Amino acid sequence: MVMPEALAHIMRTASGYTHAIPLLTACQTGIFAALGRERRSAGALARELGMDERALETVLLALVADGFLTGDEAGFALAPGYGEFLLPDGKRTRASILSHHAHLVPRWARLPEVLRSGEPVVATQDRTPDELRAFICGMANLSRESSLEAAEKLNVGQYRRMLDLGGGPGTAAIVFARANPQLNAVVFDLPDPIEIAREEIAAAGLEDRIDTMAGDFMRDDIGADYDLVYIANIIHMLGPEETEALLRKARAALVPGGTVAIKDFYLDDSRAAPNFAAFFSINMLVNTPRGKSYTRTEVEQLLTRLGFQDLALLSVAEESAILTARKGS
Repeated sequence: MVMPEALAHIMRTASGYTHAIPLLTACQTGIFAALGRERRSAGALARELGMDERALETVLLALVADGFLTGDEAGFALAPGYGEFLLPDGKRTRASILSHHAHLVPRWARLPEVLRSGEPVVATQDRTPDELRAFICGMANLSRESSLEAAEKLNVGQYRRMLDLGGGPGTAAIVFARANPQLNAVVFDLPDPIEIAREEIAAAGLEDRIDTMAGDFMRDDIGADYDLVYIANIIHMLGPEETEALLRKARAALVPGGTVAIKDFYLDDSRAAPNFAAFFSINMLVNTPRGKSYTRTEVEQLLTRLGFQDLALLSVAEESAILTARKGS
């Protein structure tokens, strides 16, 4: 008997965790890193990682079934094409963002509690050091490629002084500075992310052109005289009043004619599409007091109300877009 498509959709969605959790666990517990680019037996891996061999082999075989690994009598290895994404030193690694997702799983499992209380399950400031580093470095994993596209779409060669507001690891500032040798930048974020940003900036050899400022962007001075304020994946963590206050502050920090660029996961006016943004709103519900995915219309109306002009939308990456607006003279 052929399963009705509605039922097939229900069952695929309901069982999604059975595929996600082994993948995330293998990343979080160092299984992929221990495999590296070699073929190794379950026994050897279990001894190195301090795991039970039978349990580990069960998970490894499931990862073979899903195509992430290959397995034979000689042992297990990463499947072709996956190493650059799953290994911490891969050229396009997603290891940190996968670890961040592993940390999110138990929070999402508490969604019934959130529905009753309307409150996040864990305050952002209560993240453990490991959770914080996975989150910030995960943002770097995702931002390296999207920032290249953003630099091109924004034509960053026209700017001379940039603020990467809530810039986390400073990836956008680094990519933009590489694209424009005349650009100087400031990365502003909380003290812990700024420590990671300083590591990244030093590794890029750009300390002479990228400065850092540690503080709370809702309360502290963010500097002035910028011709570009870049706000990437920040407003979805904030409620409407906080978002308005932040954009008002960004406007005050811009020179006349300067540009604000707001990258985020925008919903259409139905608020149920695109799919990614609709489900990302649940992530903000679980993890922040007032955050959500905003519609493009909501942000455009706010920018207009604050006196910005020449609004434009730039598509970047697969899930996000950048709204740009100019401060009037």
